[in-house]
Amino acid sequence: MIFFTADQHYYHHNMLMFRFNKEQQRLFKTTDEMHRVLRKRHNERVEPSDTVYHLGDFAYGPGAKSWTQIQALLQGLNGTHHLILGNHDHIDPFKYVEAGFASVHTSLTLPLELPECRQEITLIHDPACAGVLTDKRFIHGHTHSLGKRLNDNTYCVCVELTDYYPVALTEISFRGE
Repeated sequence: MIFFTADQHYYHHNMLMFRFNKEQQRLFKTTDEMHRVLRKRHNERVEPSDTVYHLGDFAYGPGAKSWTQIQALLQGLNGTHHLILGNHDHIDPFKYVEAGFASVHTSLTLPLELPECRQEITLIHDPACAGVLTDKRFIHGHTHSLGKRLNDNTYCVCVELTDYYPVALTEISFRGE
């Protein structure tokens, strides 16, 4: 099965309570608590044989500057992992591969020929181009609390919008479908 998630912000202390606007706040007392919940909910849905696309901002902060810390996070998460770089993913892309991501991209178009989806879907972090490229479908992160659908051709998988669970491809639909 294929899953998507975005903006976990592992190690990002400022993502905790009242650091951003009220709609984006995460009600965790510590980053350790946030990590436990993210890991638990990820593994409740994702099996070891599944594929997971992380659509940016996987980790940020002091712990995220070391690929060994990223590796430790990934080792606790089921699935084969692919990273679409976000604005807070700052280590060398090759270090993300060393840490355990199967691939790293700035964007990625999946030519899906599955029963649940027979179209191309572009995976990106920031959906700014989606308003111009209206003939394409985008799954993205970055926008946090702005809603799951910014346009008819977008679907946001930020963890705040998914109760901190990864989203299966079978759960994603676009307006007009």
